[in-house]
Amino acid sequence: MNINRAFIYGDLLFETIYVKNNVIRFAEQHFNRLTTSARIIGFDLPANWSLTNFTELIREHFTTGDHRIRFVMHRNGTGFYYPQSNHVKCVVDVLPLPAAHQQIGRIEVYDQQYKSCCSLSNLKSGNALIYVLASVFAQQRSADDALILNQYGNICEASSSNIFVVKNKVVYTPPLAEGPVAGVTREVVMSKLKQQNILVEETPLSVEQLLSADECFLTNSIQGVVGVDRFRSTSFSHHFTDEIRQMIYAQ
Repeated sequence: MNINRAFIYGDLLFETIYVKNNVIRFAEQHFNRLTTSARIIGFDLPANWSLTNFTELIREHFTTGDHRIRFVMHRNGTGFYYPQSNHVKCVVDVLPLPAAHQQIGRIEVYDQQYKSCCSLSNLKSGNALIYVLASVFAQQRSADDALILNQYGNICEASSSNIFVVKNKVVYTPPLAEGPVAGVTREVVMSKLKQQNILVEETPLSVEQLLSADECFLTNSIQGVVGVDRFRSTSFSHHFTDEIRQMIYAQ
């Protein structure tokens, strides 16, 4: 019955994590995001909660190989909207990895719902209806993904990824104030580019700016950095995107 809060109210957080050659990719960033998000929504974290505890909970569920991990943390109290307890329970699922893609074809704009711009918008939570609807919208139009607009009509992200555009070798991405999920790979990409003295600007992104971009790429924890081929009448190159991918994942 305790799982009911997650099932009925979406009272949960989750991390989607890539295990590559038995290594939990970007484990510290996932732990930090989950911890910060838990505090924002009032979860009582266990006394032994730490990066070590987090990785041990994941490692209990696999032995060798490459895996997609879904780490779910939900409020474990009973009650209706008001929870009787803020203690948490963690559930770890090991899922098959999808086929890897370095680029995708056509993207569309999902404009039937709009995402609000607030601190909750940056969380990876169970409140995911807009992503479900955007994914259905893309499939119905034979597109590979759909972009989500915020309350101001700007692009904030894709259905399961953060978005970056490149213009004259300057990289642009919507700031968190524009409502995207605070993606782990987004954070890693921005940090790495700044270390390489590549100009990165967090700025509101309009549909018109995307149409005039040289390149566009999406980022998430499973697919990494994925170049986009087309948006409406605009075809994108992939030269800088390929360089960025190599920079991020070079071993």
